[in-house]
Amino acid sequence: MLVEVAASGAVDNLVLRWKGAAWPIREIAPGRYEGLIGVDLEDPEGPAPLFAEGFRGNARLLAETVVVVSPRKFAVQELTLPKGMAEFDNATLARIGAEAAELSRRLSRVTPPRWRTPFLPPVEEYRPANFGARRVINGDPRMPHAGVDIRLPAGTPVRAIADGRVAFAGEQFFGGRSVVIDHGGGVFSVYYHLKEFSVVEGQEISRGDRVGSVGATGRATGPHLHFGVRVPGGRVDPTRLFALPAR
Repeated sequence: MLVEVAASGAVDNLVLRWKGAAWPIREIAPGRYEGLIGVDLEDPEGPAPLFAEGFRGNARLLAETVVVVSPRKFAVQELTLPKGMAEFDNATLARIGAEAAELSRRLSRVTPPRWRTPFLPPVEEYRPANFGARRVINGDPRMPHAGVDIRLPAGTPVRAIADGRVAFAGEQFFGGRSVVIDHGGGVFSVYYHLKEFSVVEGQEISRGDRVGSVGATGRATGPHLHFGVRVPGGRVDPTRLFALPAR
């Protein structure tokens, strides 16, 4: 959700308070501010309070509204994979846990907003599938699918959806060759299973820059891009970003 805050004048240190955390937003015009929040694919339905908080001099300013979370049904996806892709020894489990913890640490960083709408789809032929699918692998329920899969030929260019900085570029057990871009304000884009990546950690990225190409590295049964987005509030359907109004 794109959130706009209007004020009668300049407000200092303005943040959105959403789901127990404070998220920076930016001024888009005098007295007008903009931020981006989301509802995680596993959040419960019902009302959720959203606050805008800032200061004018020593006076604290506070505005409140309520976001009503509606239910959404997700598909159940049953997969049969070779044993080596579904059952792991202790060393592999330790690697998976360490990679997840490190990625979570990087995704928790909060930097000033740099994204702008409209966001750009990561590939020219954007045909997403499987967001939120409840996966059952070899009869064992697993975590829901937190991104979309886009099946394209190996080598298809993959591009950045917005300005930002590379927060991660490396190899992961599940994601294979992976890139994560920090777009500021708690917004991150995730690109997995790349054949190769053409960026380095810390690199400044502009909207539309090539970050790599579609591949089948990591735990993948064929060439495709796993593309995900994190926003303040959690994992969201990335396709929703491309429907936001241009500013």
